[in-house]
Amino acid sequence: MAGFKDRMKAISSGFKKNKTSSDDGGSSGSLRSVSSRLPFFSKGGNERRVYDPDVDGDLATFHLPDNCEQLEMYWTDEPYSFVCIIRDLREHNISYHVVEPKLTQFEKLLLEEIYMMLQDVLSIKGVSDIDNMDVQEKYRIIREQTLELLDYYTELDAQSIEKIFYYVKRNYVEYDRISAIMRDPYIEDIFCNGPQIPVFVHHAAYGNIDTNVVFDNDEVLDSFVMRISQQSSRSLSKSTPILDTTMRDGSRINITFGHDISPKGSSFSIRRQKKVPLTPLDLIAWGTFSSEVMAHFWLYMENGKNILMCGGTATGKTSALNAICMFIPSSTRIVTLEDTREVQLPHVNWIPTVTRESFNRDEVGSIELEDLLKSSLRQRPDYLLVGEVRGREAQILFQAMNAGHATCSTFHAGTATEVINRFTNAPIDVPSAMFSALDVICMLHNSYNMGVVKRKVIQVAEVMGLDSDGVILKDCFLWDSKIDGLANHGSAILTDIRHRRGWSEDELQDELDRRRLALETLIDMGVRDYYDIVEWINNYYKDPMKVMVPLTLHKMSQKGSSLVEDA
Repeated sequence: MAGFKDRMKAISSGFKKNKTSSDDGGSSGSLRSVSSRLPFFSKGGNERRVYDPDVDGDLATFHLPDNCEQLEMYWTDEPYSFVCIIRDLREHNISYHVVEPKLTQFEKLLLEEIYMMLQDVLSIKGVSDIDNMDVQEKYRIIREQTLELLDYYTELDAQSIEKIFYYVKRNYVEYDRISAIMRDPYIEDIFCNGPQIPVFVHHAAYGNIDTNVVFDNDEVLDSFVMRISQQSSRSLSKSTPILDTTMRDGSRINITFGHDISPKGSSFSIRRQKKVPLTPLDLIAWGTFSSEVMAHFWLYMENGKNILMCGGTATGKTSALNAICMFIPSSTRIVTLEDTREVQLPHVNWIPTVTRESFNRDEVGSIELEDLLKSSLRQRPDYLLVGEVRGREAQILFQAMNAGHATCSTFHAGTATEVINRFTNAPIDVPSAMFSALDVICMLHNSYNMGVVKRKVIQVAEVMGLDSDGVILKDCFLWDSKIDGLANHGSAILTDIRHRRGWSEDELQDELDRRRLALETLIDMGVRDYYDIVEWINNYYKDPMKVMVPLTLHKMSQKGSSLVEDA
């Protein structure tokens, strides 16, 4: 550690001669007085005081710019970083601000030294393969070794220690300057179009908005994308400047490297992997589905109907597909097929599969969706879920439907009629006769109000068969601007389910009403945990009357309370 001590001494003596400055150009205390009271050569001995925000102050602070209003503020990595979403009142633009601890010049130099020494220390201590360790174990080791190095500063204040540790773990273990964004559960996509250009994000509530995160130059951005490629054991170079791979957390990233194919420089786009999927209750609470429509999909999924979730880009097709799949009975055998792992199911009898790129330029070893579909049909699935159909695999998907396999998938299209036209014409060319095996087309749409995006179902169409003009569609639900909601036009598919289940019309309506009431009451009771909802649905299939009792009692207590208030 002699070299480290010597460099620290040089840093200290240099700062004693220089003027105090901070990262944001303001004063954050006298660096001369700070450096003079930090002894460099005494290690250990004194036990450090744990950081306390009430005593030491906040690590990160945000000052709202003039002529702006704050829309949201929430932690992404408490107490280190948070996000503030603001609207410019003059331009009406919404922007996404990552707020992280600001380092003084002294702390910056100390961070550089710690960062340089850390690799050597880990190597000496036999910690070589940190990238493949469990996340919590990585954090533990990095914190332990960082604090040990900082222990040569026996009187370094608790706030500075935490600030330095944050940047060490951010840059060493996480994703550098986009780490806070990667932690945000509301971010679905991250886009970098080049150096010195703001990083853009697709936020679940606000759509595409720019951020205050910027890669300063080509060198910084190239280094970042190269690091990502190395972590995924894939090659990225001038000879192979395009890379599509999976990140350590399961997110999918597409990278272009250098200026040859992108004049602005290297770029990347990340499709985030949600840690906890959205549930049917989330989609109802957010206004994407009504409880009545979701009750219909509950019956569709329970009874093995073939469904396409359709819409434009970023309308929430996969999220909606994932949510309604929670209604598939727990014993059902399911196979999912995707380019990128997005579908997450609680079912034990579930086989997730993904495509694979070739290992070389000859495309030897590549596995396409078409290959996965052919393989999955030999595994006797009850349900086939395809992340997104785009080409020849659609024909195999419809063959599976006609063979009696229940299927669900997503598809890019603007209307239900467009769905049929695209499927039945080149280049997909599914024969119209096969299309009658499809049961339901659900159309999702994005609407914008003052910069806030709202996803909603605008049409649920049922496939009734064929006539001389082609595929016959019947609207079960259709958006009606007069009522600002979905108008119910009746369901032929539910009539078919009624006949198969031996229900009367009243029994079918009772079942729909019971499920709609259950969904609404669970939301009203604040039940939002993913696994609690999974358990409740499974218990409903076992004994619906039993699980409805506490919900009915809750509704009755609410009515009693309202009567007392009225009195």
